Formats: sequence, structure tokens, C-alpha cells
Amino acid sequence: MPHLITFEAASRNINFTRVAEEFGVTRVSVSRQIAELEETIGVRLFHRGHRKVSLTMAGHALASEVCPALHQIAGAMQSVAASSGEARLCVTATAAFATYWLIPRLVDFTNRYPEIELNLVVSDRMLDLDTEGVDIAIRYSDRPPQWKNVTKLLQERVFPVVSPKYRARTSLAGPEDLLSENLIHLSGIYRPGARWSNWFRLNNLLPPPESSGVVMNTYINMLQAAIAGHGIALAGYPLVDSYLADGSLRKLNGFLEYDRDFFFLIDTTNHREDARCFCEWLLAAKPEPRVSGPDHGVHEIEIRQSSLKQ
Repeated sequence: MPHLITFEAASRNINFTRVAEEFGVTRVSVSRQIAELEETIGVRLFHRGHRKVSLTMAGHALASEVCPALHQIAGAMQSVAASSGEARLCVTATAAFATYWLIPRLVDFTNRYPEIELNLVVSDRMLDLDTEGVDIAIRYSDRPPQWKNVTKLLQERVFPVVSPKYRARTSLAGPEDLLSENLIHLSGIYRPGARWSNWFRLNNLLPPPESSGVVMNTYINMLQAAIAGHGIALAGYPLVDSYLADGSLRKLNGFLEYDRDFFFLIDTTNHREDARCFCEWLLAAKPEPRVSGPDHGVHEIEIRQSSLKQ
């Protein structure tokens, strides 16, 4: 079944890289699953070109049967869940956003709305919100998702952070010093804006190789490594606010920081009351960024917390 799900996505995208981004895995993993499926059924499903793939006749035939069947199965599961008498509000978010921002605040929501039951789906892949019965989604993107009811929730702002446990090799007085420090790099599906190479180029410096530091393939592992003192990470508002507040991490003040993409709030329901309550609570719970002024070309961000913050 996992191989068929991968095949459905590949036949829909006709691009293994986009499937890898959708599922939060590597392109090699997608290619391997397709190859294993081809070996199992004994036919080639895709023509492989230099930079593109296309369905074979056998691939078209399989897609015409498999794709409707998978959608029918998903629809049947959604129908059974809807008729079971449970009226849970299904909310999805990425692992990092759920872990560092949403979950610590959910106790306030349950205290305010004890009658609303939540089903939190944590996933770093781009879920099909209709097929998987998602009511509320929090999506990280550089542009608004193509949904009718979309609201900007928060904008990410990144900067170098370090733990008091980390033993610096330099005075950490300027960006050049970081070339001699142990850096924690993000690998895998993350876009250039989240990587050290982009930060150094913005500082007009040649980036150091990733092999010179610690490499992590998830944001959560990167942040935990930074908290443990393994090196300096590129992270920031809003996901590290609690660690900056309790002193587990500190921002390197005076270093370049910049805005990245937005976290968008998507309501897929047709004015459902529980969805409206959740969205209003979420928008009220977010901190309000306030720019106090420039400091060596860098804006310091002060966070005025909402009364709902825990």
C-alpha cells in the first residue's frame, strides 16, 4: 500500500522531486519505492529521462485503476468517521510548529472550550486537506495557499542562536567569527532561506562547507542540538521564543536577521462553529511583533505577548 500511495503521487505530479517534497522524504526514497513496485508487478511504470519522468502505457493503465481506488478508500474512511458520532476538529501542522508553538498553548484552548475535541495531525508532508478530512491547517509558505478562507498567522524571522552550554572559539563579535565556530546545518527538504549558506552570502562571506559542522535533517533535531550546546543554529521567531525566554538559547545580537515565509491559517470548513472558535483563539493567542529600531542594520524584535499566552 505505501508503494501504491507513492505511485499515485508520482503519476499525479510526473515528478519524483515534487513527490519527495510532498511526503517529506528524499527523491532517492521515492525512486526506490517506484522501482520496487515495478519489480513486484514485473513491468516498467515510468520512462526515466535526464531530468523528467513520464508514465509508460502500463503506468497509465495502473494509474487509471489505482488513483480512483485510493480516493474511494479515503472517502469511505472519512464517511465512516463522520457517521460515528464523533465531531472532532481535525487540525494539522508541521512537527516543528506543533512542538514549539501550538502544543504548549493548547491547554488554554481546552480550558476555554472543553466541549471541542481536537484531532491534531502532525505532518511535515503537504497533506491533501479534502481527502484526509482536515478542518484547520497551518501551512508554511512564501505565498497564500489556494484556499478560500486563508489568514496570515505569523511570519518567521531567523537569526543565529546559541546555548549557554556552547563553548565558543571566538568572541562572537561579527559574522566572520562564525566561520570558525561549530555550526548546526539543516539538510534535506529545507529551502535555501533556512540554511547557513544563504545567511553567509547575505553577509558577503563565502559559506563554510556543511562537513565542517553538525548536519541535521529536521528542524526539531537541529534545535535540540543547539540547546544541548553542540553548536550555533540558524533559527528564530516564533518557534524559539520560549527557549529565548527561559535562557536555554540566546540570540546573537547585532548579527544579521531577516524575515522568511509566513505561517498561514486555513479553515476548510463551511463556517463550522468549532472551527471559527479555534481560528479566533489562535489569532488572539499569537504574539505581536514590534520593531523597536535599527541596530547596525538589524532590527531587534520585541515580543508583546497576548493575554492568552501560557
